[in-house]
Amino acid sequence: MKNHNRLPLLVTAAVFALTACTPVADSTPTAEPTTTPEITAEPTSKPAAAETGPLYTYSHRYAQDVVYDVMPALNDQFDYSGTKVYKNDLNAGQTSLFYYCDDWCLADPYVTSNAVYLLTCNRDSENKIIALSPDGTKTHEIPFDSYASTVVLYSDRYFYCIGGLAPYDTASGFRLDLQTGETTPWDLPAETAAALDAAGNFAVTARLISDHPVPFTSDPEISDAFLQNSMLEYDLTDATTGKPTTKIAEFPYRGADDGSGYVYYTYLGKSGDDFYFTGEHSRSEEEGIKMSVLRVGGDSTQEDFGLMVNVNVSLLDLRQNGELQWLFTMSSNPGTLTVYDLQGTQIAQVDPPAGVESYYPISMLDDGRILLNIGYDLDHDYMTRYATIDADAFLNGSTEYTEMEFVG
Repeated sequence: MKNHNRLPLLVTAAVFALTACTPVADSTPTAEPTTTPEITAEPTSKPAAAETGPLYTYSHRYAQDVVYDVMPALNDQFDYSGTKVYKNDLNAGQTSLFYYCDDWCLADPYVTSNAVYLLTCNRDSENKIIALSPDGTKTHEIPFDSYASTVVLYSDRYFYCIGGLAPYDTASGFRLDLQTGETTPWDLPAETAAALDAAGNFAVTARLISDHPVPFTSDPEISDAFLQNSMLEYDLTDATTGKPTTKIAEFPYRGADDGSGYVYYTYLGKSGDDFYFTGEHSRSEEEGIKMSVLRVGGDSTQEDFGLMVNVNVSLLDLRQNGELQWLFTMSSNPGTLTVYDLQGTQIAQVDPPAGVESYYPISMLDDGRILLNIGYDLDHDYMTRYATIDADAFLNGSTEYTEMEFVG
């Protein structure tokens, strides 16, 4: 474990992020054991068992004391040869190789309380879910077509998957049992346009609301005319049944005139009973586009923070176990970070240490430490270099962070 006040200047390197699937190059990777059991996903008509939760979203991979990075493996000729998974133990301050396979995997691992799941996206072979135990042992595989379906939410037991969404297609989804491989329909309303977040055992979803039936067409004239007069309603949805139970808020799908220009709202996140939205404001040509933040309380009251951030400045959020803690802006990376609390009050301006190639907070851990991105490891597949720092120390401008040290 190494404590740094300054970091040496690193050579800028491209970061490989497998957010899309690409063909696998010819390679000779290490052979995998042939005894791994495979579970066949068979659709079932049994009633869906109740979700006991909690539900997780993408941000959950950064919520625990261990962070996993999925990176493409390169051979000596810089051809892709498979996938490496690195384990960052934030308490021990150590990074190590956790798992290797010759499959092409998506960049986002799905981390539960007792397993790590990888999704393959091979183009020349069938795809699957690879289940790993906390010690890196492959426990089983489940057939899964990552090109046909997207995992939008998950829990310790289930993946919640989407195959189509409104407005151009009827919403369709299913729930996949991560132990048995069985699937059950996830009966979302046909007008569902997104599954955005988790709120305990509930999903935060968005669906089209209109006086007319949704045409579900990609014809631009028909769809544009329909959407121009439609609303987008955000709901708390029962994860088991797929049925909306509580309305959070609704906004015009194409935005609306706010008296000074046009504003379009999109979902940002939640904290307790409050839900937050970003507003994209189209002003005059001189003013350009600006971003604001709107809070919708549990009693449906709405409060605008009064922030107006230029669109060329990133407006980002920091979460702890899926719950918003701070908002912050940055115009460059590395660059000065302006941090706000959830009432819209500026609480700090943080300058990056000299010599770093990246510097921004990723999440707040259970113990209150901040997880930082401080650059990329050129010797280990350009994986993210992580560090931790006390939250108050970060806000006060300290650079006494603890960097992960690679072992093994």
